[in-house]
Amino acid sequence: MYYTYGPPNYGYRMPERQNNQEPGTITVTGSGTVIVSPSIARIQLVVSTSNISLQEAQEENARRMNQVLEVLQQTGIPREQIQTTSFSARPVYSYQDGNQTLQGYEVRNEITVITEDMDRIGEVIDRVTENGVNEVASIEFSVDNPENFYNEALSFALSDAKRKAEGLAEQLGANLNPVPLRINEQTSSPGVGPAQVFKMVATPIEPGNQSVEARLEVVYQI
Repeated sequence: MYYTYGPPNYGYRMPERQNNQEPGTITVTGSGTVIVSPSIARIQLVVSTSNISLQEAQEENARRMNQVLEVLQQTGIPREQIQTTSFSARPVYSYQDGNQTLQGYEVRNEITVITEDMDRIGEVIDRVTENGVNEVASIEFSVDNPENFYNEALSFALSDAKRKAEGLAEQLGANLNPVPLRINEQTSSPGVGPAQVFKMVATPIEPGNQSVEARLEVVYQI
C-alpha cells in the first residue's frame, strides 16, 4: 500500500472585503488520496433452471445449488460466507397474435460468496461454473474497515490545505494562524472508491488497486 497526494491544484480565494467574505481570511481546498489493495471479494453467482413443470424446475435448481455449495466448501469457503441474495420462480410465456401461451417456469437462485483469498478467485469461478452455476452476475472488491483509509485521506487533505495556505500567506507577507477557522468536508466516507464490478468475468481475475479520496475546504485567519 502506498499514499499519494491529489494533484497540485492551488484552488483558493484571495482575501476580499465583500459581504460574503470574512476579512483577513484565506480559503483553500485540500485533497488527499490513499491507494489500497482490495482484501475482500464479493462474488454473485446464479443458478437458473427452466422446465415445463414448476416442481421439476425447483428440484433441478435445488440439486445444482447443493452441488455448488459443496464445491464452494471444498475450495475452502465456509458456509457462513455464503449468503442467499435472491430466489424467484416465475412462469415464462410466449406471445403470438395477441395470444398468451405458457412455455414453462424459470427458477433463479442467486448467492453471494465472500472471500479474502484474492489469489483463488479465478479457481473458485472455474469450479462453480463447471458444477451448476450458469451466470457470474458480478464481482465487487473492497477492503476491511474502509473508514480507516478515508481518515488517512482526510489527514493528507488537511496537510495539503495547510501547505497551500502557508504558501499564499508568505506571498502576501501575512502571518497565518495555523488553527483553521472552519473546515468543510467536501466528500463523504466511501467504501473504497468506485467498486470494480465486472459482468460475466473471465478468469484469471486481477483486483488491482483502488483509491480512497478526500477533499476539504479550509478557512484560515491571517
